[in-house]
Amino acid sequence: MRIFVRLRSSVEQKFENAMETISKFFKEEKDFLYRRGEKKTKHTIVENLILELGLADEQITKIAEVSLDFVKNIRLELKKK
Repeated sequence: MRIFVRLRSSVEQKFENAMETISKFFKEEKDFLYRRGEKKTKHTIVENLILELGLADEQITKIAEVSLDFVKNIRLELKKK
């Protein structure tokens, strides 16, 4: 059992070191899946600001830090529902 515990901690340390090394080369902000998730989150935020608070488009652009076109497109989507 002690051997497994030692092996596990050794492997865990090596894994963390490898991940730190990789993170120097790859930035998550540039990853397309990261950006897709970020856009989906902003979409949800804008949708909630429209439906729950009834804010004006200009207010939403400042709060959610998105473009006016982005807000207008979401409004159009909501009207179609």
